Amino acid sequence: PRMASFAPRRLLRRNFGFSLRYRRRGVCGGMGGGLREDVRSTENEGSLRLIKEPVTAGGRREWKADASRVNAMGLTRHELEEEMQASGHRRFRAEQIWKWMYQKGEYDITKMTDISKKDHNSLKGRFRLFPDLTAEDHISEDGTRKWRLGLRDGKSVESVYIPGWILDEEEGKESRRGAVCVSSQVGCTLQCKFCHTGTMNKKILRNLSTSEIIAQIMLVKNSLGDFEQEDVRANNSVTHLVFMGMGEPLYNYRNVKQAVDILVENDGLRLSRRRITLSTAGVVPGILKMAKDNFDVRLAISLHAPNNELRSQLMDINRSFPIEELMDACVAYGSRSAKRITFEYVMLDGLNDSLHHAEALLDLLLSYKIYSFVNLIPFNPWPGSAYQPSSNNRIHAFHKVLDEAETSLVRCAVRWPRGRDIGAACGQLATPSSN
Repeated sequence: PRMASFAPRRLLRRNFGFSLRYRRRGVCGGMGGGLREDVRSTENEGSLRLIKEPVTAGGRREWKADASRVNAMGLTRHELEEEMQASGHRRFRAEQIWKWMYQKGEYDITKMTDISKKDHNSLKGRFRLFPDLTAEDHISEDGTRKWRLGLRDGKSVESVYIPGWILDEEEGKESRRGAVCVSSQVGCTLQCKFCHTGTMNKKILRNLSTSEIIAQIMLVKNSLGDFEQEDVRANNSVTHLVFMGMGEPLYNYRNVKQAVDILVENDGLRLSRRRITLSTAGVVPGILKMAKDNFDVRLAISLHAPNNELRSQLMDINRSFPIEELMDACVAYGSRSAKRITFEYVMLDGLNDSLHHAEALLDLLLSYKIYSFVNLIPFNPWPGSAYQPSSNNRIHAFHKVLDEAETSLVRCAVRWPRGRDIGAACGQLATPSSN
């Protein structure tokens, strides 16, 4: 019966290039084989006419465009230059459009003043600068904001902006920053028991294109007025980017990596790789691919248990990639990066929150000699969930075991909930299955 969930041999070779022993184990829900899309076919879908127009009544605005043009937002600098030349325009037009998009937040070619009016129509007929989507904005009482984005095919995803004091996992202290929590897929195949995203209807699942990923960050920056400042980089509301939204980023590796490569460009948003975190449920081949490609962003592992028996109970992926293989992959990635690896640990009342579990987790991390940062996450309830969050006393006791360990290898903090009242907290993201 499990054969139906095994990833095709050619898919694993093409996307990760790892040995076929992983194929024999399989992954519950598949390796994303049903979600794979050709990046060029998905990139050329939709555009934004004008992102700065005000939200209509009901908090919803719609952006539509012709689907026959090339989507510039999904292209790297080099690809945009090639497309520009192929369309009969000079390559330097690519640099002009690039800076207007990423430095000024402008997506209407006719408003780009350093481009001649003669070229406006031809460029507008050839390129689109934003994917076709609708946006619905929700604001929490604690200042957290969540956007539900309706995509061109009727599916939807959610993105979250977390303002205020953000924890620096390298330095172990907080500073005033703002993080965007980005989705990489519509839904998720992994169906971790404590995560609301995994309950979504599998029929609506798919990978997000590179432009749909980048559009989430650009939408947030526009909504917060970042591009209205004289010095955009000095008045930046978005300082951190975390791939912790809907979906498993490593099952959409190609589009996620291309999005990151675009976002860190010096002539664009110029985000720092050390301020970008990719969270995975433990897709071992993808972690090894990240190390091989020198991806060089912060890596976060959804661990949630210190042993295979308990982790397999919570996360089906552990049956395919058990803790020993996962930790070996973390060692391999850590050898290529000077950054600490974050281990996320959801605190579930009476299930994984005892002092025994804390000591077992500490022993696990020390045995592999990984420079680690443990994020303890109180469980955020959602409709139909079978779990309850641990009490504050148990969370503090668990934290004390890790925090007072006489080692520089392990640091620990509690990620207290933000945006619970609007369903924006960790593990709460999900969109209606009817979409």
